[in-house]
Amino acid sequence: MEADLVRCCPLCNRTAIGVAYPYFTRFNGVEFTHQKCSGCSSVFVNPVPDGQTFARMYAKAAYHDRHYEGREGGAYRESARLLRTFLPHGARVLDYGCGVGEFLKSLDAEGLVAFGVEFDKDAAVTAHHNSRSEVWTVDEFFAVEEKPRFDAIHLGDVLEHLGDPANTLRRLLEHVKPGGVVFAEGPIETNPSLVYWVARTYGAIKHAFRPEFVASDAPTHLFRTNARQQLAFFQRLTPRLVQKHWEIYETGWPYADGGVIKRAIARVAIRLGGTKLCGVTLGNRFCAVFTYD
Repeated sequence: MEADLVRCCPLCNRTAIGVAYPYFTRFNGVEFTHQKCSGCSSVFVNPVPDGQTFARMYAKAAYHDRHYEGREGGAYRESARLLRTFLPHGARVLDYGCGVGEFLKSLDAEGLVAFGVEFDKDAAVTAHHNSRSEVWTVDEFFAVEEKPRFDAIHLGDVLEHLGDPANTLRRLLEHVKPGGVVFAEGPIETNPSLVYWVARTYGAIKHAFRPEFVASDAPTHLFRTNARQQLAFFQRLTPRLVQKHWEIYETGWPYADGGVIKRAIARVAIRLGGTKLCGVTLGNRFCAVFTYD
């Protein structure tokens, strides 16, 4: 794809109506803009990073060691316990995008048989050593001649990193047993939230004083959406996905790791998370469980 061509929305496949944010980011010699979808109003990165850029973004040292080293394991354990309520003891679970294997360990602790897939080879090796589970790279997994089948597939903080999430999920569904479970969770970055409102206000003020600003962050989140459009994505994908659990909550990210003022904003946001305002649930993350009938 050429950089001057705007791709379609990865969630609903509609075209963009223009630039969503007044700034862009330059990474690996490429300028990435944030486009707003004309259909669902989600925001997506244009262009999709090429293979070399993906490899640089998700190298273990650049991504996993930076963002996940020392991360609290409680969230993984809670997710594993939730998944366990839908599965029998000994069920086979694939964690697609397993990082360095923390969720794999939580699955094992719940009596589930864990398998992992990760983009970066070094991260996949680390995940195997950390969890003792079988772990493939993405290329290795999809190259297996006889498709392995699983009772459940988990995608935790994965969808937003995919250039074509619908296509990837359809391919993964080929590995789910009939009646199996699809468990997805991750950020909903444009959903109503105190942190989101403050961040957007700060961004507008910053642009007013520094209109020439160019970011240098890696465009790892290839789309940003709200709760309604995230759920609609799953509903459009296939009627065989039957919703069993849907939850919106707040973590205060990324302000929870900031200075005093940002942490205070995050704490208020967390207290407000899950409450409804004008029919919309406040929060910056979703947790969804479906059966594949």
